[in-house]
Amino acid sequence: MVRRPTCGGEGDGESTDGDSTTTELTFEDMNEISLKEHGLNMCIMLPEVASSTGAAIEPQVEHDEGDYLWDVKIGSRFHLIIEDFGKEKDKVANEKKRLKDLEKIFAIEYITDDPKLIMYKRTLHEGQGGKPSYHCYGETVIDGYTYILRSQEDGSLKPIIEDMEKTIQSAKECTGGGDPA
Repeated sequence: MVRRPTCGGEGDGESTDGDSTTTELTFEDMNEISLKEHGLNMCIMLPEVASSTGAAIEPQVEHDEGDYLWDVKIGSRFHLIIEDFGKEKDKVANEKKRLKDLEKIFAIEYITDDPKLIMYKRTLHEGQGGKPSYHCYGETVIDGYTYILRSQEDGSLKPIIEDMEKTIQSAKECTGGGDPA
């Protein structure tokens, strides 16, 4: 179970309900933003990122009107892609099949392997060189439409992908006014 704060509200996902079998997701050092002004009824939690001078780096959302892609960027390393897949389902399962087809080239190690979210480490097979890269791919349904939230094809560093994984888990329909908090 993932606890999600309400859009525009505060919350870190912690619970005192005594359920020891549930891993609570916390959104410490993250801020909620609404994507409504970009044509998407979705609220997500994004990490707080500071520049080398300590100033906060504001998230940038790029979207062309009528397009099915949204690029959410924070600085030069955090780049989350949101894709609108309409009524299609089972996108994570399809992505796992695609990754299985790449096993001749890459070794894939799943770090998170859930029906609606995967995070994995991808490396070239031993002796082929290259550094490992980390990737995430998640599916959420908002207003009856399926959206994929994923890392770039090249992946990124593990801490950045871990932040993206939290962002994916936080994705939900905006409620109320929907203004960014």
